[in-house]
Amino acid sequence: MGKQPSYEYAKFAKIHPTTGRYTNQGFQARVTLPSSKSLPQGGSYINTYCGMAGFECGVSVKYRADFKDSRTGTYQWHWFVNGPEQDDGPMCEYRDGDSVHIKLVRLDNKHVEFWVNGARKFTSANAYGESTYATDDTCARYIIASEITRWNALPSSLPNWNLSFSRLQISEMMFKDSHGSWINVNSGNATARLSHTPVQLTAPSPADYNGVSNDLASGRFAVSMSV
Repeated sequence: MGKQPSYEYAKFAKIHPTTGRYTNQGFQARVTLPSSKSLPQGGSYINTYCGMAGFECGVSVKYRADFKDSRTGTYQWHWFVNGPEQDDGPMCEYRDGDSVHIKLVRLDNKHVEFWVNGARKFTSANAYGESTYATDDTCARYIIASEITRWNALPSSLPNWNLSFSRLQISEMMFKDSHGSWINVNSGNATARLSHTPVQLTAPSPADYNGVSNDLASGRFAVSMSV
């Protein structure tokens, strides 16, 4: 039997370099985490990460017991590696409002590294050739994602969105081109796009993030969500 489909009720902001879109070999940015948030139900999460070659690497918080900080009773953040290989860091290592620098890069030997705040956290065991980052879903890019639930079967309609967070800002964005140079992201070499899933159904308002500050001209982009 084939794998059962999964329908995510989620919102996304995606920053794609348009220069060298399918040949770039890394992305890095500084993320300022929201100072406040509301995760309303089991499984809901906020992820902010670099993507490339099938990897999604960044920091996340989730409504789940192991994300709960016993000192404050709030859910806090850790680093993660998702994709063809997986890893993650200590729970509650980063807190609401922290500034965290993340970098995902493909090396000359075609292995992938993930760095957080200048420290290498992960090196892939396998090498990843050019075909692994040559599509919109695998090229070097940046993503802000939030999800409140998912279903094995598509519902007839979508409930109201109830996850919120204050300003989450990305700055100091750079991508690594095919020659190995790091290029500052700006409005001339990258685009930002909002989207949501499941695409088969009309999302209740607001369909996407309802607080957006697009300053790609200066290498910055921010979103928030109020409900």
